[in-house]
Amino acid sequence: MRPSQTFDPELHESGSEAAQGRCSHHGSSAAGECAGEAVVSFQDDDGRWQSGCRLALEDLVERGEIEPLGQGA
Repeated sequence: MRPSQTFDPELHESGSEAAQGRCSHHGSSAAGECAGEAVVSFQDDDGRWQSGCRLALEDLVERGEIEPLGQGA
């Protein structure tokens, strides 16, 4: 389980969806762009910072992929 923290745009690559406050976890898909605002920052399996909306946060925590906010070091 990877740690998570409150969304911080400075952790993300300049110009990325995440740096712009959008959900990079859902990103753009066939269903359209995620309309959720980023609330969490976390590192993916490759060590890159990703962002997630509230729904992504709930889903990732439920699946045991990231810690709930406030549980990290």
